[in-house]
Amino acid sequence: MPKRWMMVAGALLLLCMAPQAVMADAESMLTLTMGSHTPRGAFSGVAESGSMAGLSAGYRVTRWFATGVDFNYFGSSGTHNGDVITIDDPGTEKPPTVTLVEKWAVTNLGLHAKVFVLERGRFAPYLRAGAGTYSIRYSQDVSAASSGTTLAGVEAASKAGINVGAGLRCRVFGGTSLGFETLYHQIFARKVRVNLLTTGVTVGFGPTGN
Repeated sequence: MPKRWMMVAGALLLLCMAPQAVMADAESMLTLTMGSHTPRGAFSGVAESGSMAGLSAGYRVTRWFATGVDFNYFGSSGTHNGDVITIDDPGTEKPPTVTLVEKWAVTNLGLHAKVFVLERGRFAPYLRAGAGTYSIRYSQDVSAASSGTTLAGVEAASKAGINVGAGLRCRVFGGTSLGFETLYHQIFARKVRVNLLTTGVTVGFGPTGN
């Protein structure tokens, strides 16, 4: 079984084994996040800003502490996407000119913890930290070429990473909430330091009784 799925299974097992007294007071949460991400550091030299989407499920086990499981996707174009280049091929009389298609995709599967601070009424600010596996995929292809070419390729790797940030949740009605969240992701890749800053709007669903 892949390590990232073992991580999720372990988290769910811990939640199921929690003391009944704690579970009885727990607030279950399902949160959808939609927004954007901005490459930082050296990664900004090879990737453009793009979109992100995330889904998390967990429990607010006490009034001030929550934990759960995350799945996130970050997609963007490379900095050379759309560039027109001439390929240097000594074997051809007329080197082909191509238009590049360059894409980055990062998926994250991990665990998180939230600490709620200064909660007042419907508004609940929080600090958040998480860790998990980040799968990085880079692909290169051509959208147009002056002559036949085999320029294409895909590279992929899975690396460990962490994220920290903060957010604000506001109850709208019942167990539904809206909010805002920003996170900084540090992925421990060797060749390129992959750092991302994400911002998004959150929509949460939980029991109406809490």
